[in-house]
Amino acid sequence: MSIEDVARELYGLAPEDFTAARNAAAKEAKGAGDPDLAARVQSLRKPTAGAWLVNQWVRGHADEVQQLLELGARLRAAQGTLGAEELRALDQQRRQLTRAMAAQASAVGREAGRRVTDATTAQVEETLRSAMVDEVAGAALATGLLTDTFSSTGLDPVDLWRVVALAPASALAPAAPEADADPDTDEQAEAARQRALAEAESAATDADAAAQTARQVVERAEADAAEAQRRRAELESRREEARRHLHDLDRQVTEATEAAEAAIRLREAAARDETTAAQAADRLREQLQALRR
Repeated sequence: MSIEDVARELYGLAPEDFTAARNAAAKEAKGAGDPDLAARVQSLRKPTAGAWLVNQWVRGHADEVQQLLELGARLRAAQGTLGAEELRALDQQRRQLTRAMAAQASAVGREAGRRVTDATTAQVEETLRSAMVDEVAGAALATGLLTDTFSSTGLDPVDLWRVVALAPASALAPAAPEADADPDTDEQAEAARQRALAEAESAATDADAAAQTARQVVERAEADAAEAQRRRAELESRREEARRHLHDLDRQVTEATEAAEAAIRLREAAARDETTAAQAADRLREQLQALRR
């Protein structure tokens, strides 16, 4: 058992199951004679609601995660050669993509029976945006082992040890930047700019496609939620009808019980009257016989 294996298992659990499972894993490692592993396991932090959502989305949507990170890299590469208007257009595309993917992550949470607030969705969206503008943040996101959401401008590095359970330097250190080309002529500079524009346009197209896919997922989730609400309302109506029927049956049982008790009392009274009448008849017969004698 390695710390990586334990972390992958723990951060796939529901938040309420995390602490007990972590403590059990640490106890197992200690019992197996590995106190160092036990200490590392015990130090793993429970994820926040937003981090848990991001982790589940990363685990279940590998293609979208890769698309997000690749698009982020292409946008970062193209950013230095674009004008203000083009940058605003790309930033709008990026916001559309991260908003749609955050909604997708929120849908994952609701499908798992979790309550997802608007504030949590906003934290998820900010984390996804940061992963696009910051290579190190993107690598942190891809681990699926976040303990907290984060924000990055792309200028200051993210404090990985605050937001990731395991952050090995070999996996999360950004690659060394390539030396910028130094065009010798105006023609070369223009060619480089055109290539960057082509990259940006391609990235924007990819962003549109990803946003459309995410919107479709959200629409399906909303349709499922609406159907679940309709079904719930129907069952609640049937339950209320059953309650009314049960109440009516209780009333009928009460009335029948009272009628039965009244009948029993009437029967008992009639039996007493019968006994009294029989006794009176016997006395009259005896008197009649005495007269005859």
